[in-house]
Amino acid sequence: MEIRKLKPEDGPGWEQQHGDVLVFARKYGAGRIPPFAFRALMKLSPRELGFPGSSLLVARIQADDGPRIAGVSCVTDYGRGLCLVVVHPLYRGRGLGSRLLAEQLSILRQLSCLVACDQISSLQMCFRAGLYARRLVKVRGGKPQLLLENSLSRTASGGGTAHFNEEGDSLCLNPF
Repeated sequence: MEIRKLKPEDGPGWEQQHGDVLVFARKYGAGRIPPFAFRALMKLSPRELGFPGSSLLVARIQADDGPRIAGVSCVTDYGRGLCLVVVHPLYRGRGLGSRLLAEQLSILRQLSCLVACDQISSLQMCFRAGLYARRLVKVRGGKPQLLLENSLSRTASGGGTAHFNEEGDSLCLNPF
């Protein structure tokens, strides 16, 4: 399996690459990705990917009929804008979600996200990737959440909602 940072200038045109990621996210994140997060992914532009704190990773496997997407991870504004991980059902529970987040950390050097306290598998994914619980955040009308960051992250307090299911399944955050 290969994890690569998607660059609009690499390989097929941006529209094709972006379209492949959207189809994958819609198909395997269905019912797990909140509408705001999918809209943010849809609106993602090559220009936005060039901003500091933004990265789009694609994990691919080699199948008999060519390369296939096994997982994607998109981060904008170091996770304060969007933090999304979607893994194909065949590869869930195998650490691919953690590997994608760890690679984001390696590229961006800092990452922040909110995870609902009752989403144990998503918390495990983040901890395995190298994130630490910084503090508990009580979101108005929502579940208590943990603010997870790596040691370099420094964020202002803020709210948001998180939606998670199984480890490596889907990770979506509201902006802080």
